[in-house]
Amino acid sequence: MANQKRNDQTRTARQQAQLVVDLFLDVLLSRDMDAGWQGDSLIGKLVDFKGELPKSSGFSGFSKVYEQSKWLREWSDSHKMACVVMRNISDRQREALCMDRAYRGRTKVAVDPFTPDARIEIHWNDEACAQQLRCSPQAFSQRVHDGYRALESLLAEKVAA
Repeated sequence: MANQKRNDQTRTARQQAQLVVDLFLDVLLSRDMDAGWQGDSLIGKLVDFKGELPKSSGFSGFSKVYEQSKWLREWSDSHKMACVVMRNISDRQREALCMDRAYRGRTKVAVDPFTPDARIEIHWNDEACAQQLRCSPQAFSQRVHDGYRALESLLAEKVAA
């Protein structure tokens, strides 16, 4: 029973560490051109309005963009805390954790405009992530492991304090 409880605690600590990395990536990957574009995609609007884009009044979009642009500088306390915590781990661990959460296990599909029938698929496994970080796959896995352990201990210290 004690072993099961430790596994649940370990799982919860890992999920909290992953959430910290996700919040850090929100801040890291945000751009000015993301402001005001939180709503539906163009395809979603076409589906909702049955093939015709709605006409804009010109006023409502302007007021929304200003309000939503404040999100780029007024981050939540959780986002700020994530940046502070991520600053306390090594650069290599930080890079590895970001690659782990943003790319690892995903497939990127690209289409060459000159040969649109030929798709190029890149699967972001350990080898591809390690190549991007210029290290071996074993070093990448170790950096991810060490990074999560460091984050988990930092979060445990913050909770205890």
